[in-house]
Amino acid sequence: MTVLKRILVVEDEIEFAELVKARLEMTGYLVSIAVDAYGGTQAILKEEFDLIVLDLMMPAGGGLSILERMHQFPRKSTVPVVILTGKPIDDELSAKLSNLKVSAIFIKPYDTTKFLARIKSLLAYF
Repeated sequence: MTVLKRILVVEDEIEFAELVKARLEMTGYLVSIAVDAYGGTQAILKEEFDLIVLDLMMPAGGGLSILERMHQFPRKSTVPVVILTGKPIDDELSAKLSNLKVSAIFIKPYDTTKFLARIKSLLAYF
């Protein structure tokens, strides 16, 4: 019996979050959605996810605050995180994301095929 991998999508644009969720579910993953940084942080701390898809710009703290909070908990800090954002990534932000061990970064609009392939490869090792 195959255990389905669990993914949390933290995204404040609900229509976009639902689209990402549908694409991931069609690929065979169990997907939950949180619509702000507070909800995302609470879900991550209360539940076990195999991967997190994270927007950077959203209400209640933003994606960086979630990453920083995750790194306060050793078990949570090892969960792969894929950034999916409309925010341009400058050198300073890239360095922060690297220090927080982000697994991949995709800028909206993103290549769905590459996005799904990267998630599949990350979950193959987890």
